[in-house]
Amino acid sequence: MSSTGRLSPPERASAETPPSSLRGRRYGEDRLYLLVRDPGCALAVWELTPGALARAETAAREHGAPLRCELRIERRADARGRAEIQVTQDLPDALGGERWYVKLPRPGGECRAVLGILLPGGAFTPLLESTWVPVPPDGPCAEEGAWDLTPEARAWLLDQARAARGLGQGVSSAARFGTR
Repeated sequence: MSSTGRLSPPERASAETPPSSLRGRRYGEDRLYLLVRDPGCALAVWELTPGALARAETAAREHGAPLRCELRIERRADARGRAEIQVTQDLPDALGGERWYVKLPRPGGECRAVLGILLPGGAFTPLLESTWVPVPPDGPCAEEGAWDLTPEARAWLLDQARAARGLGQGVSSAARFGTR
């Protein structure tokens, strides 16, 4: 065997995964992510495996209904808050499409996405849930109030404040950096 042969990766016999327009290849795991773009918009990205889709189709068939997928965005004020549904979006094809932009009605707090199927009578069966993600406020943060800082961050901030006070008022940037 040559050195080139030893360095090349071994050939693996594996089933081809179907391509994905978002990532090139699917990872073969059921997953859902919610990516918050700004206070008013988020992107839900998911992958449903054929097994998950088969379970969803079976559940719909057992209820005598066609497979209807829905994406829900839930919001809560903080980690201890109660979750409430903010947005519902019917998905024409949850397997063919794997991402959806959602308008967020309120800034701040935390949101998560839930992908599931709708059954007759409005029953919703979740298939996937994302983690909770923070949504930024729709304006500048409050400048007053206590900051929850680690001891290291507090020490760094105090050092920065001392250094800034040592520069004095009216000193030019050239004087601060030793150039004139």
